[in-house]
Amino acid sequence: MLSYDDRFLRFSFAIDQIAKNLQKIKNEKLARFGLRSMHLMCLFQLDKNPDGLTGTELARRCQVDKAFVSRVTGDLCQAEYVSYSNREGSHYNNKFVLTEAGRNVMAQVRIILENAVEQVTAGISEEQLMQFYHILEQLDSGLCQISEN
Repeated sequence: MLSYDDRFLRFSFAIDQIAKNLQKIKNEKLARFGLRSMHLMCLFQLDKNPDGLTGTELARRCQVDKAFVSRVTGDLCQAEYVSYSNREGSHYNNKFVLTEAGRNVMAQVRIILENAVEQVTAGISEEQLMQFYHILEQLDSGLCQISEN
C-alpha cells in the first residue's frame, strides 16, 4: 500500500503533468485559428447554446470570473468568431453568439478534439472511463471541501 506521502506525490505530479500536456496540446492545435486554450471553453459553451449567452452566463458555465470572460470575448469578437446577438444599442445583458466563422472553426476544432480523445483513450473501455471520471469528480469534491475550510 502506498504511503500518504507517495499518494500525494503521485497524484500531484500526475494532475500537474496532465494539466501541462492538455494546455500544450490545446494551444498547439488552436494556434492555426489564432486561438488559445482560454478561448476554447467559451467557444464550446456558445456552440452548445446557439441562442447565445450573456457574459454572466458564460462566466458561470465556464467557472471563471466575468473579467476573464470579458477579455476572452473581446479577443473572440476581434477575431470575428463571436458577436453580440443584438448589434444595436447597449451591450449590457446582450448575448454573445457564434458567427458563421465561429461555427466553422468549432466544426474543425471538434474534429481535432475527437481525434485526440480517440487517440488518448484507445484501449480504455467506456466503463473504465466512466469509473475514472466518477473517481476524479470525488477527488475534486474532496479538494474543494478542503480549500473552502
